[in-house]
Amino acid sequence: MHDANKCKVRFAKFSDGERYPLMLYERWLPLWYPTLFTTTQFRNVNKAPNTMAAVLSALRVLMYWAQSSQIDLEHRFARRLFLNEQEMESLCSYLQTKDFENELQNVNIIRIKRRNEDSRGGIQLVESRVSSSTQYIRISYIAEYLKWLATRLVERDARYVDTETLGQIQRMTGGLHKRRPLKTRSSTVNARKGLTEHQQDMLLDLVERGSEKNPFSPNLQGRNQLIVHLLYYLGLRGGELLALRISDFDFQKNTMLVARRHDNPEDPRTYQPVAKTADRLIPLAESLVKLVSDYVLKERNCFPSAKQHNFLLVTHQGGSYQGQPLSIKGLAKVFVEIQAAMPDKSGGLTAHVLRHTTNDLLSDLMDSRKVKPAEEEKLRSFLMGWKEGSGTAA
Repeated sequence: MHDANKCKVRFAKFSDGERYPLMLYERWLPLWYPTLFTTTQFRNVNKAPNTMAAVLSALRVLMYWAQSSQIDLEHRFARRLFLNEQEMESLCSYLQTKDFENELQNVNIIRIKRRNEDSRGGIQLVESRVSSSTQYIRISYIAEYLKWLATRLVERDARYVDTETLGQIQRMTGGLHKRRPLKTRSSTVNARKGLTEHQQDMLLDLVERGSEKNPFSPNLQGRNQLIVHLLYYLGLRGGELLALRISDFDFQKNTMLVARRHDNPEDPRTYQPVAKTADRLIPLAESLVKLVSDYVLKERNCFPSAKQHNFLLVTHQGGSYQGQPLSIKGLAKVFVEIQAAMPDKSGGLTAHVLRHTTNDLLSDLMDSRKVKPAEEEKLRSFLMGWKEGSGTAA
């Protein structure tokens, strides 16, 4: 049984551009069964790399539970000893844990929440359990893996799975499935929300180039203002923003193409940001086109390595990555600094919060113009990059 503390999920990038998530042991050796499972059951049926990474992350939590419970799953299953009711209950309870690595090591953590307008300050306990949706996904992936692993190990020794053994495996899988939390529809009470009108004004004022409140150095202000404006006015996903190329902009027609380019060999980033859905061509305001043009001509062109690729947003910080496409972590860092300068935005400011804000603004606009629900749904699906008729826009 491998030490779970020495297992990490990492992405490999192949020469053809494919990103391939692996669970590595001691940083270099892929684990056999998790790799075989994700390859045959997910990669070979064209599931996205991020889906495979989510599966491996769930399996890593399974490894922590097995290690803490002193259970060697492969040894047990080869002997046709599958999880019993108590073990399934223990596993599903463990899958609710947020800090499973620290729990394994019996480390108690107290988090301090910074004082803000929405709290009274002091020491506050932060929820140590994952959401019910995360627990549901973890159990689903793990149940599928355990069924696959048990069947494969039995077949390895006996070449077939007899009816009694198959029934035992199915009971284990069913026992895990029935322990998944109930799916609940989001409501107006717990739905994620965008920024208030006051927060929107504060944000746009904060990132204005030359503003006294701007938390960024002068060489970053233009780029970061562009980031916020593209997200705020267009409702882009973070991955779509980072995947934008200069060639996606038509500066004569004032349009921007959001294109799906998975496993792009020209993208040097191992963790490739991508558009999740179909391509779409979005009209742009002249003011936004000018921001893009000014950034490309006056700032981006100052970095020699930026001229070697076509991606719009680049790293400005000095070092080997200067001029290279901005990473997912780099984008997150931008919002961490903005959040620090906006103390009244509780709960964290992210690119996705701005996407919710865009949808709120779109709803207000559609209501003011008395647009019919069916037409609004169709327009929102297009602008947000959702499949028409999927029900997401509704």
